[in-house]
Amino acid sequence: SIETQMLDSNPLLESFGNAKTLRNNNSSRFGKYMEVNFNAAHHIKGCNIVSYLLEKSRVVKQAQGERNYHIFYMLLAGASREQRQGLGLKPADQFLYLNLSGCEVIPH
Repeated sequence: SIETQMLDSNPLLESFGNAKTLRNNNSSRFGKYMEVNFNAAHHIKGCNIVSYLLEKSRVVKQAQGERNYHIFYMLLAGASREQRQGLGLKPADQFLYLNLSGCEVIPH
């Protein structure tokens, strides 16, 4: 259903806008506005999602002990060897913007 798709999309969207900070391991660094559309019977028929206020500076600079956005680390940790080779991906500690803070491993 559309409702399920909307709810299931949230973890993926958050991985693009959440990051580890010194105070919170899953801190939202963006704002998200969801406009839910209903039909005449008051059932959800669609949704528009707009992200705004992304903390862009986090991409290039993090404090010691903090991490960049989750999506970067999740992709590197979750991709198969073939996928990493096909995309030309190296381990997180070999990417400047992911290893600046010395915190490039996501605990399982």
